[in-house]
Amino acid sequence: MPEFYVYENWQRKRGRIHLADCPYCNHGRGTQATDGGKNGKWHGPYVGRNAAFDAVEKLQTHADIQPCMVCKP
Repeated sequence: MPEFYVYENWQRKRGRIHLADCPYCNHGRGTQATDGGKNGKWHGPYVGRNAAFDAVEKLQTHADIQPCMVCKP
């Protein structure tokens, strides 16, 4: 069963749900060499699509979180 991650960006008040092997996700490491944690946070891994979408409901945020347009989970 595939793994999913959720990226929550506090600065832009948005987030994306990704498949783990999405180039923007990189198994929860993102695209940057380092992550200072100032802009957002990766959540996961979640096993199965439903688990990732359920996790979004539990985030303490007002971010607009949508599926990634690249990997289309």
